[in-house]
Amino acid sequence: MKQLRPNKKWVLAAIGLLLVLLITKTVLFLAAKPKVKVDYVAEYNRTSRPQNYDPRQNAAPYYQKAFDAFVDVPDELRKYIKLKKPHVNWPVDFSDAEQALLEKWLASNTMAFEYFREASNKPYYWLERKANTKNNINDIKTPDLACLREFTEALTWDAKLKAVNDQFKAAFENILVCYKAGNQKCCSNLFLIEQYAGLHSKTSAIESAFVIIDRSQVDNIALKFLQDNMQVEIGNETYMPSIRAEKYFLYDALQRYFLDNGKGTGRLAFNVNLKYITLGGIWPNLKHKLHYCFKGPTRNDTEEQIKKVIALSDKAMTKTPWQIQNEGNNYLVEIRKINKANFFLETLGINPVGIFFSYHKTRAQTNALIAVLAILRYKADTDGFPESLDKLVSSGYLQNVPRDPYSNKSLVYKVTEDDFKLYSVGDNFKDDGGKDKLDDIYWPVQKQMEETFISKYKPQEADSYSRYGL
Repeated sequence: MKQLRPNKKWVLAAIGLLLVLLITKTVLFLAAKPKVKVDYVAEYNRTSRPQNYDPRQNAAPYYQKAFDAFVDVPDELRKYIKLKKPHVNWPVDFSDAEQALLEKWLASNTMAFEYFREASNKPYYWLERKANTKNNINDIKTPDLACLREFTEALTWDAKLKAVNDQFKAAFENILVCYKAGNQKCCSNLFLIEQYAGLHSKTSAIESAFVIIDRSQVDNIALKFLQDNMQVEIGNETYMPSIRAEKYFLYDALQRYFLDNGKGTGRLAFNVNLKYITLGGIWPNLKHKLHYCFKGPTRNDTEEQIKKVIALSDKAMTKTPWQIQNEGNNYLVEIRKINKANFFLETLGINPVGIFFSYHKTRAQTNALIAVLAILRYKADTDGFPESLDKLVSSGYLQNVPRDPYSNKSLVYKVTEDDFKLYSVGDNFKDDGGKDKLDDIYWPVQKQMEETFISKYKPQEADSYSRYGL
């Protein structure tokens, strides 16, 4: 038998060693796991907690009492109360049997409403969030927000029922309770989902106030009561929307999906479950996954982009929609471009567009309510409508002329033959004469006001703002 020469033995040994090394490296690569080092749930709780926190001033225990005492809406009324069936926004819109059931249901929640009112008077509403899976911020549940929504629905219906019985001050007290509860969640240190919940409560309260003054003969004293209190509320507001708390979601995902080599240059770990790769078939998924693992963005790259997105969002929040549209720097478009350039941010990234527009819509709507209350008071006192909003200010009925975030001017006010119009030019930045679906009309109250003020501006639909390049 022919013997291999020594140099060939060394070559075969070298090849074998290389194969072993390659196999070992491949196994290590496939088995490498990210290192979860930071508890971002704890970090969020630390930064979201109010300064000089005092448990006695926290509304959370009182809200919990209210939630525990709450009697859920009867099945017969569910389609109206929870599903918001169109054209049913006033007690007399129900049948006699349904109206009796409505009254009984609201009366059964008297104690729950009292707890809720007590809670709304506290300076803040903070909960220590907990994750179902240890330290995984993506597993945090927020059932309290659904309860807050249910109470807003119930209290605004209670306000309308009181208005039907000419108890206008009590009705408007309910409106103020819902608005203040919403304000407690309008905090820039909280998650976006909490901020949205706060804006929803405020918007529901304002919409209900419009319906009450439209469908009732509200006395001047009650109008002034609501206006004075709303001016105090909006005058004390310091809230500016923010996505800063969302960075904890991104950082937690970063440490769970990316390898940590101590240098920040680690890329996507092969063995993580990439739920956000949704291309059809095993091979396309595998190709994309391998690409991200070898050629995709590094931890450092992604972290820097997260910081840039947050910085740009902070700048955008100081602007109005009109300023975003007309100034040279469109921060929202820049954020969109950064997110699209990084597969990780494109899928898990936080987009501030929805909260930006929801905030400005709610703010404009609140200012419009205050203006309408002043106009109606002026009409009751003088038997005529003011010729301008400036007249309301000069005559002491209004503190300031309400601004339109879509025009950089005042809201549009026009006296008609026997009524008046008050509206915003809306997101086409064009005065269409107060036409429904083109302008945002506050007065006269539209039949489908709830769709105009709430459903139209759902966060998930905010990306449709093509006029902003989004």
